[in-house]
Amino acid sequence: MNYENRICCFIDILGFKQHINETITSTGEDDLNKIRSIQKILSLAKNLTDDGGFSKTKVTTYFSDSIVISYEFSEPSQVYHTLNDLMFVSFELANQGYLTRGGVSIGKLIHTNELIFGPALVKAHELESKKAIYPRILVDEDVIENGINYRVGNHSAEDELDYLMDILSQDDDRNYYIDYISKATSEFDNMEIDLYPYLEKLKSYLNDYSNQHDDVKPKLYWLKEKINKEILQIHTNIESEKFENTELRDYYRTLLPLKIKP
Repeated sequence: MNYENRICCFIDILGFKQHINETITSTGEDDLNKIRSIQKILSLAKNLTDDGGFSKTKVTTYFSDSIVISYEFSEPSQVYHTLNDLMFVSFELANQGYLTRGGVSIGKLIHTNELIFGPALVKAHELESKKAIYPRILVDEDVIENGINYRVGNHSAEDELDYLMDILSQDDDRNYYIDYISKATSEFDNMEIDLYPYLEKLKSYLNDYSNQHDDVKPKLYWLKEKINKEILQIHTNIESEKFENTELRDYYRTLLPLKIKP
């Protein structure tokens, strides 16, 4: 068995330990509602990462609160499809109250239904555990370059990069991440209406911000900054002279940024 060059995605569901602890009540009884909630979220994550056989080399491994996805590096436009799937995962889990963090790398890997190991997994895990820090999935620049080079025949390099950047944003630390806050509009049934409650849902994670442990606060502060940036951009757009839908404008005027100190 030899190493293959593969794209490797390592995704972790944040706060999972706390969710597990909450499945046992203070009296030692099973909290069936919480157990069902975790079962539901794990099933949802599994369904979201199943592409229905689109990729011929994709392998997925689930363990506890983590998911590892990999595929052979030269599959045409598979980087785009995989990052789009991860956008959907981040978006849907956020809607259910669960945030994700992860890393996407490229390198040598052995990944079968029975085992997984190799430098690509080590790098993806390091991206998740040491560099991502915040609730975001980092994508190595080598993965982006690979996605541009291995694309479907009717896409130019510029086309493929545009498709990838419809999913990705570059953060203040120059790392690229899957932007489920400002670039998730493709996931809405009705973008104009559904964006408001989605941002309110993300804001709800910060309601108890002042009571969080010190190691959690920077992660939530990052989320607060991204949410506020998106809300302020919305306000700029709706107050422009070209925005003529007064009913929608009044609707979004009530969407307020968070006022939380770091």
